[in-house]
Amino acid sequence: TSSRMGVFDVIRELDVYPKTVDDAREQTVSGATVSIVSGLFIMLLVFSEVSLFLTVSRDHTLEVDVTRGGKLRINFDVVFHALPCSVLSLDSMDVSGEHELDVVKDVFKRKVDKQGQVYGEVLQHKVDIGGDEREAVKKLKEELGEGCNIYGTLQVSKVAGNFHFSMHAQDFHVLTHVFTHKDAINISHTINHLSFGQDYPGIANPLDNEVKLTEAGSGMYEYYIKVVPTEFVDVEGTALQTNQYSVTDHFRASADGFPAVYCLFDLSPIMVRVVETRKPFSHFIVQLCAIVGGVFSVAGLIDKYIYSALGLYQSRKRKSGVISS
Repeated sequence: TSSRMGVFDVIRELDVYPKTVDDAREQTVSGATVSIVSGLFIMLLVFSEVSLFLTVSRDHTLEVDVTRGGKLRINFDVVFHALPCSVLSLDSMDVSGEHELDVVKDVFKRKVDKQGQVYGEVLQHKVDIGGDEREAVKKLKEELGEGCNIYGTLQVSKVAGNFHFSMHAQDFHVLTHVFTHKDAINISHTINHLSFGQDYPGIANPLDNEVKLTEAGSGMYEYYIKVVPTEFVDVEGTALQTNQYSVTDHFRASADGFPAVYCLFDLSPIMVRVVETRKPFSHFIVQLCAIVGGVFSVAGLIDKYIYSALGLYQSRKRKSGVISS
């Protein structure tokens, strides 16, 4: 038993948290004030640390894009305010020589009235106004003033090229009889959405909600787009291959030919890798321990200095009272 007590005595000497009896403790108003303030400060810091822990940060790195071939998916949603669906077409062309007029696969159209409201059935085929040339001209003139919402997806080769919205949906001779003054054709449009590939949280598409209004005259709207291959990796480690882009635009007035909206794109050789990260839970726990321990330590020092200062002040006050008496 004596040997066991000796071992406990040795272990007791290693206690770095010596205890005091309740009779030796003194609770003060200043100590209570410091305790309340430090508790509120700890709550504020803990809330801030929890917010940081739940926040997902993104790291951006640049790499050379070594992928070759494949297809590029273009998502578009454009409203032409004064061009009927029966004349509006989507065409594509690339540097490899592929050229397609009036694309209809995965392309949809809906009519737009003069108030800008979409109405009518969804059209997914070439609009046939039927009849001979004279009847076609008559029907087309009846549609003047209508607009068209054209939207969908376009699959193109992953090389430089362009896609454009033009008036190739009808015969050239019919168009010349309907639109006798080409420079007066209203090519005003609103790009509701334009992207290359699948969107990911936080992606910025510069042409979304872009509005171009033609007050007088007509011509070619040209959008010069630099497509940047992008790999997005979320916090779960799931990778998504998509694209971002930058753009500049230019309007070229011209009386030759019918007006159009061109989107000319080129691919960047540099790929952006976006990786979502979150602080590990172990780091969060360490920060919480540091906050609680640090605030309590500093609060203890402040309370000690306040208690000592008050004690010294009261001691001097008592001495001055004794001397004056």
